[in-house]
Amino acid sequence: MGKPVLLLFAYRKPGTTPEHFYSYYENVHIKLIKELAGDTFPLTHTRRYIHRTKGQGTTERNAEYPATVFLGDQADFEYDCCSEMVFEDEAALYAFKERMAEPERVARIATDEENFLDRTRLPIVLLSATNVTTK
Repeated sequence: MGKPVLLLFAYRKPGTTPEHFYSYYENVHIKLIKELAGDTFPLTHTRRYIHRTKGQGTTERNAEYPATVFLGDQADFEYDCCSEMVFEDEAALYAFKERMAEPERVARIATDEENFLDRTRLPIVLLSATNVTTK
């Protein structure tokens, strides 16, 4: 197995526009995470945002901001951002996990997330493999 990779699926807080969600995540939240994680911050933290345009959506969650879906349904893309965190090794992954679970850090993160995230929907999963095929 290569370097450990976590995937996080983030959902906007109801009433939050995609623009505010993006701006807050990029300009405030990620800086807080870097500060709190310190030297345990992942090697990379990549954020990929769902392309949304103002219009008539077909789901309650994204009634005004449907995703630009090429294949599938709007309901398949209720999340707004898929974040990928890559760590040097398992020790680094678990050092990050432990540090971010410290009560004072948890409290600061929770307070910050109330500004843009739906904290009831924040799944995170460890991947088993990453394979890249190039042209």
